[in-house]
Amino acid sequence: MAERLATSQTWVEALESDLENTKASMKTEVENLKKEHVAQETTLTAVTTRLAASEAEVTNLQKDTAAQSADLKSVAERLAATETDMEYVKEDTTTQHTDLTTMKTEVMSLTKEHEATTSELFDLKTAHKEELEAVTTRLAATETEVENLEKEIKVAPKVAFSAGLTDSGSIVAGNTDLNLVFTKTITNVGQAYSSTTGFFTAPVRGVYYFRFTVMDLMASHYMNIRMRKNGHELMVLYEYDTDGKNTYLSSGLTLQLEEGDVMNLAIQAGYSLYDNGDNHSTFSGFLIFPL
Repeated sequence: MAERLATSQTWVEALESDLENTKASMKTEVENLKKEHVAQETTLTAVTTRLAASEAEVTNLQKDTAAQSADLKSVAERLAATETDMEYVKEDTTTQHTDLTTMKTEVMSLTKEHEATTSELFDLKTAHKEELEAVTTRLAATETEVENLEKEIKVAPKVAFSAGLTDSGSIVAGNTDLNLVFTKTITNVGQAYSSTTGFFTAPVRGVYYFRFTVMDLMASHYMNIRMRKNGHELMVLYEYDTDGKNTYLSSGLTLQLEEGDVMNLAIQAGYSLYDNGDNHSTFSGFLIFPL
């Protein structure tokens, strides 16, 4: 019993010692836990602060996200509109490409036409140049000829005359031929005709034209007229009538005369002519051109 009590007491003492040790250990552990608690509170405060900051940041991020969502929506709408515009642009581009192809074809055709036209114009220009050169040559020759003609015209005398026979009525030839003197000068440019002698004298060598008209009152007899050059007969005309009324003879000649040649009209012996103020009988002539 005593042993058991001693054992129990030893055991109690051992327990008390263990308890003390345990208390000391627990106290130390409690101290450590307090320190850890303080550290944890400090950490918790820091975490809380960081959490608050994070929440604020999250709030700002949410706001930014909302704004970005709105912007994204706007961008999406603009993108959709842009895509729609792009479709229209594609359609327009396709149409423009078709038009461009058509225009390119037309331009090629126009280019070919232009080349053909240019070639034709070149040919025409060459032909026109040749024609112009020919015309220029002909013009130069014509101008030279005109100048020469102008010189000739300036040098050549102007000769023309017309004269009436008489105002006295009948002119009758006697037993010889009668040289007619047309005494009524109507025109006498160049003074080549003499109303005194009835002769025309050629002032220059050239080609002349002479014409006459004569009249008589015929009653059963002949009318006669003769054109003479230098006294030689070139033309003889006759006319016969019985009614006693006006009868006319008229004719003309183109002649080449030398300077000094003379022309006149005459009637055969025994024949007559008639004239009065009406100039029924006239003699005319003029220089066509000199030689």
